[in-house]
Amino acid sequence: MVTRSPYEKYTGTMEAKFQVSDQDWSPFANESPSRPRPSPGPAAGAAKIPGRAGVPSPHPRPSSTPDPDRTTALRPPGLAKAQRASLVPEPDGTAILPVIPADETPAPPGADSAARKKRSVKRHRDDGGLRGTVRGLGEVLITLGAIVLLYAGYEVFGVSEAINNEQETLSTDLDTIWGGEVEGESVDGAPVPELGDAFARMWAPDIRAESWTLVEGTEPADIEYAPGRFLEGAYPGEQGNFTLAGHNVPAIFSEIRSLEPGDKVVIETKENFYIYEVQEHEVVNETQIDITAPVPGEPGVEPGDGDYWLTLFTCHPRWDNYERYVVYSQLVETIERDPEGDLPPAAVDTEA
Repeated sequence: MVTRSPYEKYTGTMEAKFQVSDQDWSPFANESPSRPRPSPGPAAGAAKIPGRAGVPSPHPRPSSTPDPDRTTALRPPGLAKAQRASLVPEPDGTAILPVIPADETPAPPGADSAARKKRSVKRHRDDGGLRGTVRGLGEVLITLGAIVLLYAGYEVFGVSEAINNEQETLSTDLDTIWGGEVEGESVDGAPVPELGDAFARMWAPDIRAESWTLVEGTEPADIEYAPGRFLEGAYPGEQGNFTLAGHNVPAIFSEIRSLEPGDKVVIETKENFYIYEVQEHEVVNETQIDITAPVPGEPGVEPGDGDYWLTLFTCHPRWDNYERYVVYSQLVETIERDPEGDLPPAAVDTEA
């Protein structure tokens, strides 16, 4: 049996530790040693412990002069710099982040079971039903919004166009009536109108450049295309309350809300222009009919010398009809109508 000394064990370990790989480069690789390497002996790397002569140290230290063959190999400067510059490891076994295999990850156990597939299908069906409900609700809301916009457009453009066309027809009929012979009772030189017949024109330059042709009666069929006179009220220029009702549309009375105290409203008949001046306005309940009384707001009171009223009203608010918007005006001047039909300044001038 061969016994190895502590020195031989140590040198074997050191040689294994400093073994140079095939990829290392050393400037001493092709040089021969200048002198023969001394063979290792018991005292080559041992240090004596004081007081114990001849006994090697349990922790031997290598010689201060390393052998060139066992020196750590030196690398070319360029290679060392290139290795220092690369901070991200290559995708090998020493990489910090694991390398994802190219093959697909196998499905977990039980993924192909029939019960799991049924649950998955049911879940997707439930989600699809919810999405379908939300999508359907959104489509309904979009459709309703489009209907509202179309209705608003029809109210502004479609209805207004129809009313304006009918107003032209009524104006022509009024000129024909005024140009004809009067038989029997008359009002301002014109025959007493029947329900739905044209009998006068109205001008309000502060809210509209064109005139309205007025008709007799306030039933829906009478006022479909024109403001109508309340049958129990006065006629233009008469003592009492001359009351006109009109639809809440741009072509008729929706803009009477813009009339202010001091603005003029002119009523044209066959013989006269009656100029009324706006006094006030208010909003009342739809059942409040005392606005049509001879003295507005005071039913049962006989009109006095100053009670020559013109009352205009329409539905309120703009897109509903549970209230009434009312404008009160009083007669301030009467001008005889020229046969040529020339208008007084108050009918066309907002500053008159």
